[in-house]
Amino acid sequence: MAGRMRARRRVRVLAALFVVSVLPLAASCAVVVEEGDAPMVGPGRSSAGSIQFLDGGVLGEVSLPSAACGGRVSPGAVAFTGTWRHGKMDDAGHGAHVQLASVAGELKCERYFQFFTYQGQERLQLTGTAGMNELFVRQ
Repeated sequence: MAGRMRARRRVRVLAALFVVSVLPLAASCAVVVEEGDAPMVGPGRSSAGSIQFLDGGVLGEVSLPSAACGGRVSPGAVAFTGTWRHGKMDDAGHGAHVQLASVAGELKCERYFQFFTYQGQERLQLTGTAGMNELFVRQ
């Protein structure tokens, strides 16, 4: 009987040592899944215009309504140049901060394009513009 009691104690001690030694390791290896940088590189098109994100943080062809950069509402699109960088906004999620400057030089602004997937299709939403929350479909 005494031998069984010692054996049970040993098993309990070994189990406690196992939990104490392995649990911290398991906790330190836990993977926190957080969405990383949005896959921004590539073109996006909408009924209002287009924007092309290139490698290296520069913009390719950009054609947007002047209202997208605080200008007067006009029927045609305005050509822009600019740069972009990955970002995240608490109320909008992952995407890109974009510095825009009209080719004509009259408009300059920073806008945020939120990246998301809807029904298997990658989309960008231009945020922070009064009366214009345009959706751009990734091409």
